[in-house]
Formats: sequence, C-alpha cells, structure tokens
Amino acid sequence: MSYIEPAPIKDRENPFESMMSRFKIASQILGLDDEVYNVLKTPAKQVIVSLPITMDDGSINVFEGYRVIHSNILGPSKGGVRFDLGVNLDEMKALAAWMTWKCAVVDIPFGGAKGGICCDPKEMSPGEIERLVRIYTLNMIDIFGPDRDIPAPDMGSGPREMAWMMDEYSRAHGMTINSMVTGKPLVLGGSLGRVEATGRGVMVSTLSGMEKLKINPYNATCVVQGFGNVGSYAALLLEERGVKVVAISDFSGACYNAEGINIKEAIRYRDQNEGILSGLPNCDPIDPEEILFM
Repeated sequence: MSYIEPAPIKDRENPFESMMSRFKIASQILGLDDEVYNVLKTPAKQVIVSLPITMDDGSINVFEGYRVIHSNILGPSKGGVRFDLGVNLDEMKALAAWMTWKCAVVDIPFGGAKGGICCDPKEMSPGEIERLVRIYTLNMIDIFGPDRDIPAPDMGSGPREMAWMMDEYSRAHGMTINSMVTGKPLVLGGSLGRVEATGRGVMVSTLSGMEKLKINPYNATCVVQGFGNVGSYAALLLEERGVKVVAISDFSGACYNAEGINIKEAIRYRDQNEGILSGLPNCDPIDPEEILFM
C-alpha cells in the first residue's frame, strides 16, 4: 500500500496567503466592516478524506481528497474538482474563496467552493480514475447536493469524471439527480458550450482589456501558456478575432512561430499525439519559461 503525499507549499508561494492579501486590499477599497471581513476570510467548511483504491496491478494506493466550502451565504456553493499532484488544502481554500468572489461580482446566487484529489491522472488508467472519482463522491455524499454544494470539472477532470460523479451520487440516493453536478456530457443533461466556456471567458476578458488599452486585435500578437481545455479554446477564439498567436505551450514544451500558429491544426496535432503539444510541425521548440517574456 502506498500513500500519495501532497506537495509542500513554500510560504512565498502560498495561494491562500496570496488570495488573502488581495482580499484585504479589496475590503479596504470597499470599506468592508471588520465583522464581514472576519467572516469571509475563513472558509465555512473544510473536508479532508483518505481515498484508498485498488490499482490495476492489484496494489492499493491511498490518495488524499479535499472539498472546501468558502461561503454559502448567497446560495449553494459551487466549484470544480481538480486532479493534480499539486492539490493541497491551502490551494483549495484559495480557489474556493476566488469562486465566492467570482459568483458575487457577476451577481449569481451561488457561493464558492473547490475540491481536489492529490494524484497524477496522466499516470492512471481510466479504470483507476473512475474508482477514485466514485470513492471521492461517496466520501462527499453528505457535502454535495443541488441545494448544498455543486461540483464541476477543473484541471485534470472533464465531462467523463462528472458523469461518474453524477452516477455514483444518484446510485447512493436511489434516483437520477442530474443537477448535482455541472460540466457533464450533453446526453446526461449537460450544457452546450460548457467545454469552451472558460476559454471563451479568457477571450472576452482579453479583448475587453485590449479595448481599454487601445490595442487593435488585428495588429496584436499573443502567447498562450497551457494548451488544455482552457488554453486551446482561448487561443482558437482569439485567433478567430484577428489576434496572431505566435507561441503556445503545455507540460511537454513550448512552440513558436513568428508568422502565427494555426490553432486548429495545433489542436488536431495534440489530440492525435496523446495530448502532447511537443513536436508541433511548422514551429520552433523554445524554453517554456521564455513564453511569458515575448
């Protein structure tokens, strides 16, 4: 039996402290009462669970799972579940708080939450991931619910994982409960456009910022760090609006073309290459760290 240890966090990189420093500045600008500030700086609920599953080789690994509900004042809490080796409690606390702020500033009746499992999904088979999703859901059976806390896809998870989550939750309740999760497949009641939604949000925010800065999209170049669900759609949608994407990167490396990268071809190459961007034709390989300095 082995235990997957969450990655340690250095103080200067602590995502919760980073969030709190920004929240403090915002609260001062807003003139927030101390009582309200003190309520909002602490998560409403923090859940940590051990998740033992049988691996394909017959061994048992124990993973650590989290769910943090930062606030449910405005309504049921809402937030993704990520599968990544960097998952830890401070990251979940920070991301849950950011979900609270995001829901509040656009005035929708949800609070903020975030969940995750410390694992490397790229090193796991579909069967192992399914067993992990199902035991995580069972451990959160009293936390999740359409009127309590609604999970969603995040880093390392997607419609497939949400379908397993919905199925396990529904089995435990003896009836189909589609509304306990978002980001599920269309056939299970998912929403059209959900897969592209986050990348579309990046595009909309980027163009809004460019307009404020008086940058013409048709004369602009950009780079996109990350080429998963969010980055690839952000790049594609920016390209469709006239922005020249000259560099993209993922965990496998970074690619550069001063004349612009054909994003549809890049997505096709990635999908045919087991999700790996490295080796993209008609591009020069560059150091991934260089991409943000272009």
